[in-house]
Amino acid sequence: MYQRFKTLLLTVILLIVFSSINFNSLALAQVGATSSNISGVISDEQGAKIKGALISITNVATNFKRDTTTSENGEYNLTQLPPGEYEVSISADGFRNQTFRLSLELGTVAKLSPSLALGQVGDVVVIEGGTSGLEEGKTESSTNQDRSRIDNLPINRRNFLDFALTSPRTTLDRLPQVGATPTSGISFNGYNARANNITIDGLSNNDNYTRAVRTTFSQDAVQEFQIVSDNFSAEFGRASGGVVNIVTKGGSNTFHGSLFSFIRNDATSGRDVFVKTAPEYKQYQFGGTFSGPIKKDKVLFFGSFERLSIRQNTVVTISDALVKSINNVGFPVRNGPIPFALGTTSALARTDIRLNQNDNLIVRYNGGFKYDGAFETFNNVLGGLTSDTASGVSRIEDNSVAVTNIYVNPAANLTNETRFLYGRRSQNSVPTVRGLPLTVVNAPEGQIAFGQNVVLPQQRDETTLQFINNVGIVRGKNQLKFGVDFISTSFPGDATFFLRESGQTDFVALNFAALLGDPTFPTIPALQAFDPRLRTPDQLAFLSTLTTLLPAKFAGFPRNLPIASLSIPRQFVQTFGKNNYSVVGRSFSAFAQDDIKVNSKFLLKLGVRYDINRARFYPDNNGYFAPRVAFAYNVVPRVNIRGSYGLYFDGPPSLAFAFAVRETTAKDFTVLALPFPFSIIPFAQPTHNLPRGNTVPSGVPVIPQLSRVLNFDKNSSNSYSQQAVLGIDYLLGSNTTLSVSYAFVRGLKIPSLRNINNVVRPVPGNPVLSAITGRVDPTKGQTTEYETAFDSYYHAVSLVATRRLSKDFSFLASYTLSKSIDNFIDIRADLVSFNNSLRVDLERGLSLQDTRHRFVGSGTWSLNYAKNPILSGFDFSTIVTLESGKPYNLVAGADLNLDGELGDRPRVGGVAIGRNTGILPGFASVDVRLTRTVKFKENISVQGFFEIFNLFNRVNISQINNLFPPDAQGKFNLPSKQDGLFSAPPSRFTGAFSPRQCQFGFRLKF
Repeated sequence: MYQRFKTLLLTVILLIVFSSINFNSLALAQVGATSSNISGVISDEQGAKIKGALISITNVATNFKRDTTTSENGEYNLTQLPPGEYEVSISADGFRNQTFRLSLELGTVAKLSPSLALGQVGDVVVIEGGTSGLEEGKTESSTNQDRSRIDNLPINRRNFLDFALTSPRTTLDRLPQVGATPTSGISFNGYNARANNITIDGLSNNDNYTRAVRTTFSQDAVQEFQIVSDNFSAEFGRASGGVVNIVTKGGSNTFHGSLFSFIRNDATSGRDVFVKTAPEYKQYQFGGTFSGPIKKDKVLFFGSFERLSIRQNTVVTISDALVKSINNVGFPVRNGPIPFALGTTSALARTDIRLNQNDNLIVRYNGGFKYDGAFETFNNVLGGLTSDTASGVSRIEDNSVAVTNIYVNPAANLTNETRFLYGRRSQNSVPTVRGLPLTVVNAPEGQIAFGQNVVLPQQRDETTLQFINNVGIVRGKNQLKFGVDFISTSFPGDATFFLRESGQTDFVALNFAALLGDPTFPTIPALQAFDPRLRTPDQLAFLSTLTTLLPAKFAGFPRNLPIASLSIPRQFVQTFGKNNYSVVGRSFSAFAQDDIKVNSKFLLKLGVRYDINRARFYPDNNGYFAPRVAFAYNVVPRVNIRGSYGLYFDGPPSLAFAFAVRETTAKDFTVLALPFPFSIIPFAQPTHNLPRGNTVPSGVPVIPQLSRVLNFDKNSSNSYSQQAVLGIDYLLGSNTTLSVSYAFVRGLKIPSLRNINNVVRPVPGNPVLSAITGRVDPTKGQTTEYETAFDSYYHAVSLVATRRLSKDFSFLASYTLSKSIDNFIDIRADLVSFNNSLRVDLERGLSLQDTRHRFVGSGTWSLNYAKNPILSGFDFSTIVTLESGKPYNLVAGADLNLDGELGDRPRVGGVAIGRNTGILPGFASVDVRLTRTVKFKENISVQGFFEIFNLFNRVNISQINNLFPPDAQGKFNLPSKQDGLFSAPPSRFTGAFSPRQCQFGFRLKF
């Protein structure tokens, strides 16, 4: 069905595009990824169109100048203009000159259509901000973050990507944003946060291993950026989620500089609700910028530097009694505040070279170093019920060089953009504790985790090369742009990925009646299974009988093993073999986009993109066509209706899949999985595991059915989304726009993983025999397969109000009512949880990203009233975020269906409850900033800042104990329901977002 629809839509688009183009009359091109356009119609006071009027536009900071003249119908179009402040001069014989001062925003088309009055050419009328406040040709859902918002809004740690969260239909990702396998941190349309494309100056800034964001730079180096949540142009690809398009600052014809510093500590911040006293917290952030001319009007430079240093604590809330038990067994675990450090250093240098009036060259370097002293833990929980021993230390070096050439030839009616990127990223992540297995205990207070992280250590060097060439032309009603994009990512052969090198084990309540087939046998809770010192006399007596029973029942189990004094895990998994891998991934793309001005009110946008990907682990394919269609209809001067539909493909599945192929194809790689009772043997060793090495220790039998393999589905393909949006924009006054839109996003062929070789024929009383003979394929063991077989749905209605800066006041406010449904979590194995991985259809439920109600408002207000000296120089800004509760998944912590997995959910009436049927408390936060500016001279000023994040110190819950095991009678004590979902009881809360934080800062500008 999709193939037929794709072919039909593509054919229609191509027929319309090429039948409408007349190559005998070409002008200039449409808006680009790093630029702005301005267009309009020049007429006289009676409405007659003026032919041959001269339009001159000059960048105030750089003196960059472009000219054009109006056509026979008075139309003009100036393209490829860097965003910034401009003066536009309009002159015509017999008419008075007009000069407009206005600001051009990234990725937008400014409309300027003045009427000229009769008079002398020398007469000049200066008009401030003469463009229309309504973007008549806008078809996408996008938000621009200009310098006013970037300079003034309170953003924690100055991470400018967080500005994206002030846009409608974006939320903070609930999956890991730090560590060895982070995401981009931003979920668009309730969608996978690994499906976004982050670009800097039109070039990729994505970590192709994890689809996260590479190292960025100071927000003072950002000129402007745009957040596009749907219907982005065919020029943008490798994203089925959203696009964040960043443009860096360039130099100007005058020297400018700044120095800044921010400081905060625990004395000015609130206390974490889960500790009795506020732990140590110190944060220092400082840096500066410097820019100016090397040769005025010809060669300009800009540079920035920033450093962030943090000393803080993660709070481990494991009880004292349980910490004592863990220490007794031999793990160095502690609770309370655990100190660690975080540091980042970033730098950017950019040179703009004007080769001539129509040819500009930009050379940019940006790089950074990041140190993270405690980042990745089991199940993405830093602190709470997870010990810091399950975390790691990471060092990242990231450097990029980008070269961009923009050539405009009015005589040849040609615009050409050429971009090149070379990037090198090195990451070395090591575990905090090495040599002890990752151990999970289902305790009454929740699921406790400690020991070496299962995905550490990791080391990799990533090299990225990218080449882009785009050509743009305009003919009358048609604005056509087409281009190619090639990107190559490679990892050398010395890259390493250690998976469970020290082992992984879990302790759950052991139902010996089910395990051994005797209904008279007891059930021993997980804590007593873990710590022999907690066992009752009856439990010790029963376990003593197992010393002779187990060898008789399970062939090969050692005799005279003192079971009563040993820990008894449910299973034990450890990996043996070499851990090197090498991967090269290449992608080629081509696109064509035509914006057709059907008439003065109706704009039709037609585009198609072709992508083909090649990687060693990725199946060969013929590529993918992604057609897109959109329209904008200006019903009346203040009302614009827009709609769109398109297909949006991701890049190749994350290169993290490479190690799956490594484990599947390598003959020297073994994942040994030992069920009860053989799981007792390795955990009884002094280090609670088998000796690490490239081979399984001698004497340990390797049974294929008791091993695990990772597999990559050979039928995998690129994931993609179908996006359909319908919206109405209304201009209220001259600076305020009200919008309402409906969005539908359907995600298809999304990558994740599942076990495709579960136990389906369990042997009662013999878990070992069940694993050997009862699987789907009895010749193999557990087979975890990476596959693109998952999907998602998203529906949303958004209300947005935008006021551009006018009369010292601006704001952006949005409310979104949405619902997000999917059947997967992520590509990380430790996050995946299925009740029955062979029935993916039963996993359909609310997405972890689902946010039913979300309001976010942000604004700036200049209090600099000339008549009130007390308020002189003050500015106030705020970000207010209100969200309804997000879903969480309830787990039983037991293998209820005897399929060999622990992802089972509690049961009601004998039937497993749905996935993600719990609901967390809502989220509310108010961040504010007060700025005072004191000018000493015309170009010298000092600013003082006072910022408060989470002003009202609200406790926003981030982590809960979601373990609801059955009692002795097999019943589940589930929480009460709210609107059909299980409310999270306060007694289950284990972690919260940051309490109130206060920050002081200053900036010297010169």
